[in-house]
Amino acid sequence: MLHESFVRTRYFESDVYGHINNVSFFIYLEQARVDFFADNNLHKNQEEWSFVVASAHCDYINQAYVNQNLVIRTYIDHIGRKSIKLKHQIMDQASEELIAEGEVVLVHFNFKTQLSEPLDEELVKKLSTYLA
Repeated sequence: MLHESFVRTRYFESDVYGHINNVSFFIYLEQARVDFFADNNLHKNQEEWSFVVASAHCDYINQAYVNQNLVIRTYIDHIGRKSIKLKHQIMDQASEELIAEGEVVLVHFNFKTQLSEPLDEELVKKLSTYLA
């Protein structure tokens, strides 16, 4: 199952030619990640947040421009013992042209002990719904 988030690009994210800067794509991936967890009731509030980003990667396929409506499709590629790998496709909302593909590894983390910890069974069951 895919999750979709929507973003309209902004002027300050662009360069002098109106192309969206490569760094902005990581902000879009973050927004999609937050939407994914919030929209699916995987974490109800910030106090329950239990992940840190271990790795983030983005491949740029086509250019994005100012005031472009994008859709970010998110799904889970892998569920490990202590981590999950999310995959993202950033597409033009109207044409569905692929703009970029991203990948983020999240590690389940205990902020009190400052250590990674295994994913609990209930969370794995919920996350499995989005496993590709």
